[in-house]
Amino acid sequence: MDANYMLACGIVWRKTADPEAGWELIDGLKSGDVSVRTIAKALLLENSQDSMLLLECALKTGELIPEAAGPCMAEIIRGQRANDSENLRTRRDLFDAALW
Repeated sequence: MDANYMLACGIVWRKTADPEAGWELIDGLKSGDVSVRTIAKALLLENSQDSMLLLECALKTGELIPEAAGPCMAEIIRGQRANDSENLRTRRDLFDAALW
């Protein structure tokens, strides 16, 4: 498994959420090559909702250990919280503007 293959799988995963491509990215998280792991993680983060479901499945089935899945899952959750905070700020700003 090399970086180019990870990129190809990532493109398919991002555009179609094809499970086969997603599982290849999960395998990339287990790679001994740090660059392959980094690319796999970055590509999984781009499709966060589908990736979270895939990561949870990989943990349940034993395909991935928590040490490999954890950092990716934590970053997805942080991203979701940041989006929630931004949406809340936007709604509050709109509400404040409506009061004027």
